[in-house]
Amino acid sequence: MATGESPDLRDVWDVVNQSRLEIAELRGMLTMHFKEGQHHYPPCKPAADMQKTMLSAVGAALLALLAAIGSIVAEFVRR
Repeated sequence: MATGESPDLRDVWDVVNQSRLEIAELRGMLTMHFKEGQHHYPPCKPAADMQKTMLSAVGAALLALLAAIGSIVAEFVRR
């Protein structure tokens, strides 16, 4: 596909299939990393990075929940 041209159906189909393959590979890596508890080669780093990101998000959500509960308690105590 040259620059400035609209993609045809074949180009879109190729990109969709490539995306499906990459998602399936990532899903397999995550399944192996989280469920089976074993490291795999290659590559382990993307799955480990995903796990760190998920754990960080859970930690941030728990801190936000504790802050919200603390605010509610402080509001009741202040009255």
